[in-house]
Amino acid sequence: MKLTRVLTIGVCLILLGFMCGCAGKQKQRQAIKFYNIHYSPPGPVTQSPLPFIISVGKFKTAPPYNSTLIIYSKNDFTQNKYYYHQWIINPEEMVTHLMARDLRESNIAQAILVSDNSYATHQLNGIVEQFYEQDQENQWNAVLSITVTLTMMNEKDITKRVCYQKNYKEISPCEQKNPKGLARAMSMAMSNISEIIISDTYDALLKRK
Repeated sequence: MKLTRVLTIGVCLILLGFMCGCAGKQKQRQAIKFYNIHYSPPGPVTQSPLPFIISVGKFKTAPPYNSTLIIYSKNDFTQNKYYYHQWIINPEEMVTHLMARDLRESNIAQAILVSDNSYATHQLNGIVEQFYEQDQENQWNAVLSITVTLTMMNEKDITKRVCYQKNYKEISPCEQKNPKGLARAMSMAMSNISEIIISDTYDALLKRK
């Protein structure tokens, strides 16, 4: 009887310790916070849209930024990731959606399509080259670099198909040294780049009118 009681108490103590250990691990586990790029779209560039239809192809993202994990860097040779602070979707999806929305709001063309070439006269493709938090000693910045290419869909001469190709880079200061401050700064960077891309696209279309 005594041996049985000792064994029972021992098993109970082991189970209690296991349960306390699990509870401790659950308390230490952090909830993941998700962030998004948000800004108001630009106003119309013109009241008379050009007789073109632009298809915005799904942008691609260069490694190591093709992930929802937020990348930060303290120098040119090292990069790290936040694991409890992430983008809600991949950078390429955010940039594609915002670029299509902003082009639509700009009114520079008759229609803006997303990844649909059925009726498009032109296609805008892009690569997100850089998308990270730059941590300097006195200032944190959002670094955004995008390369876009505008092509004519109905041009048979391949040498004349490209209307323009250009890289755009913005370094926007973070008002706060945290992921929320990064999201705001990245939103400002995307807003500035979007306006320039729209202007360059409009100018390129005018030349082909």
